[in-house]
Amino acid sequence: MLKGRKFLIQTIIVPFLIAITTLKAEAQNMSQIDIATKYYNALYSGEYDTVRSVASPDMVFEDPTAPEGFGIPPRIEQLEECLKFIEANTPGEIEIEYTDNYVSNDRVVLKAKMNGTAPAKIFGMGEEGNVAFTTKGVSILHVVDGRVIHHSDYMDYSGTVLRKLED
Repeated sequence: MLKGRKFLIQTIIVPFLIAITTLKAEAQNMSQIDIATKYYNALYSGEYDTVRSVASPDMVFEDPTAPEGFGIPPRIEQLEECLKFIEANTPGEIEIEYTDNYVSNDRVVLKAKMNGTAPAKIFGMGEEGNVAFTTKGVSILHVVDGRVIHHSDYMDYSGTVLRKLED
């Protein structure tokens, strides 16, 4: 009787528990990715109420890779300050194509290609007009309890394609 119970535990119960644990972990990872992409898409399409629903008010944004001459602050301490900066510097919608994403503990890594427009002054290309840009990079979003608390960008500024738009 004891051998039969051991067999039952080893062949049915243990694999079942492992499968449930794996599914639970995958569901948690997907929800973190869903939160991160919802935030990211809303941030760059001007849907700021959606951003507020998934980001902490004291969220920190940073881009340590931004060249000094581009006018992109290396760090913004509050969500509302981040939204003011994004709103002032993205006059049009930005198209985002995710090339990869994954979860590592409570960090969501988004690899993306972006196309959009921004004021020429951001890129040091004059005080007037807009610039079309194409870039790629990695964004790491720290998600805790269903909210983004930290957003770090690492963009390929040296590979960014810029084109001054005629008014």
